[in-house]
Amino acid sequence: MIINKTIEKSMLFHPYVYWNDFLSNEEINLIIQYCENKKLNDGSLTAGQKIDKSVRVSKVNFTEPDEENRWIFEKLNTLIDVVNQKFYGFDLVGYNMFQYSTYNSNENGHYDWHVDSHFGEIDPEGFGLHRKLSMTLLLNDDFEGGEFEYNLSKPKNIEIKKGTAIFFPSFVLHRVSPVTKGIRKSLVVWVEGPRWK
Repeated sequence: MIINKTIEKSMLFHPYVYWNDFLSNEEINLIIQYCENKKLNDGSLTAGQKIDKSVRVSKVNFTEPDEENRWIFEKLNTLIDVVNQKFYGFDLVGYNMFQYSTYNSNENGHYDWHVDSHFGEIDPEGFGLHRKLSMTLLLNDDFEGGEFEYNLSKPKNIEIKKGTAIFFPSFVLHRVSPVTKGIRKSLVVWVEGPRWK
């Protein structure tokens, strides 16, 4: 129902929230080992798109749930559900996979300003679902540079540490600045839901 006193229904909309120490060091090491046993490919802007190294230089692989990795998905699902209920209240369905990403200083690893939401035609195989809530989990801290920044009207750096999970609406502009020393490792999830209404 449309109302004329919107102040009665208003709520604070968080550009991002974060959760520290979500995983133990042992769990983080198991995730890195699991992901690095799989082939890493050059990251593109969207699936099947040409690589544009002026925008993104990273290596990635994707993992769908199975019996071996089920514990990872269960941990992620629990945290995603808590954060969404507490801070966003988005109508979410779920996600099919997570992405493991590395940014190597030897390659000027970075991902310039972008949003995670897709624009344009709806993929008929996606059943009209939209990316609504993004999560990035930092898996290490033995690197320099590679700051996570978001931009609503001007860039702002979010200081995070190993084990910190950042959540934000998928339409928020963000980037990973160039890594200047070492390799930055992270796990990314895009949670989908019915189209916005």
